[in-house]
Amino acid sequence: MIPLVPFAMLALSSGALPMLFLGPGDLRETGGVTIEAQVPESMSVLITPDSSRPKLWPYPVAAFPEGEKIRVWYQRVDKGEAEYSDQRTLCLGELEGKGWSLPPLFPEEPAWKGPNNVVMRRSPYPPTWGGFNVFQLVREGGEYRMLYWDQPEKGEAGAMLAKSPDGVHWEKDPRGTVFTEHNDAFTLIKKDGEYFVYQTALEDWPEKPYADNLDKKRRVITLRKSTDAIQWSPQAALLRPDAEDAPETEFYLMKVFAYGYGYAGLIMKYYGDPNRPNQHSGLLKTELVVSRDARHWERPFRPVDLGFWTYADPFMHAGKWCFVAGKDAGMYLVSYRREGLTAVVASEEGEFTTQPFAPPPKPISLNVDAQAGWLEVELRNAENAPIPGASPCRLEGVNSERAPLPPEFFQAAGSAPCLLHIKMHRAKLYAISDEVS
Repeated sequence: MIPLVPFAMLALSSGALPMLFLGPGDLRETGGVTIEAQVPESMSVLITPDSSRPKLWPYPVAAFPEGEKIRVWYQRVDKGEAEYSDQRTLCLGELEGKGWSLPPLFPEEPAWKGPNNVVMRRSPYPPTWGGFNVFQLVREGGEYRMLYWDQPEKGEAGAMLAKSPDGVHWEKDPRGTVFTEHNDAFTLIKKDGEYFVYQTALEDWPEKPYADNLDKKRRVITLRKSTDAIQWSPQAALLRPDAEDAPETEFYLMKVFAYGYGYAGLIMKYYGDPNRPNQHSGLLKTELVVSRDARHWERPFRPVDLGFWTYADPFMHAGKWCFVAGKDAGMYLVSYRREGLTAVVASEEGEFTTQPFAPPPKPISLNVDAQAGWLEVELRNAENAPIPGASPCRLEGVNSERAPLPPEFFQAAGSAPCLLHIKMHRAKLYAISDEVS
């Protein structure tokens, strides 16, 4: 198992802006402050659940900005459709401004009427395990590449490859599956020339507290890697519940994305339900986890349930940092403020110092909510001593993603490394940035 590594042991974000706060090692000499995961500011409907079609549900799998639009690939599942190929399809929608639309990509009308936005259909062969799902996309070399789960003509179902010049017209790789297990639950990133797959695996669990559809098995997260997306390393155990988790906890899925100086992940935590013996449970929570290198993970935010999970990467849209997520047979836009996944929080009065960094060549700003309080910033040298001639800056009654510090704030530091000593009262600090709006 790849071990958890405390943030104090990881290389930190010295010299890098924006400065986000992902774990205790990002702060020095703290008192009265904590770093906390934040829940979304809002959740708005993109696709409304259809009560007349109880077997219909959409689930987003990928999202990429394209000019002024956000293209969202989602799985459309409707086991009520007469044709097998219509029961699970990969579709494409577009988000622009506040509007959500289904582009008419092909002239033939689908069985469910309306615009034909179907970009891929399942194979015609019934699956030996799992279904036509997952659909993890990356962009490289001017094209899209996809790793998804489907059934080949011969052999067991597994992960398969496809490519597309435009995200609409897909060519399935004729070589078939690249790995096969009874684990059709995974997500994908590309990092430093390698593909990382975070895949669910089943471990023996003879003393499982509540029997469900997988009795005496526990779901955990593993990591496998590849340089070409064809030859993959074996699954290596990455994350499993521990003694601090509820005894019935399992890790169902993990989504990873670049964030700040490292990576963030969404773990879907699954809990056995004593009221549903031998059945799949519907008890789920989402935990935010963080990492410097996408391999060693820390769990500083266990108590917070984010309230959503998704296969799709986040994106900036209409000034907000967003996810698309599926829930209760509908699809939703989940919105945060910029750099808003975590914040340094002072419920009353508190203080901390940042890690050292090089004075930026241009003014900086704070992503801060001090609407009901205040925040005071003092410039200090790398040894945490006050710098002669440096005047503190105080922000009071301010709630802004880009609250600027005075242009002359760093003058007294010259070019020497420095840090910020920050006092707070009833305030949240999300990030320190070299962007000023």
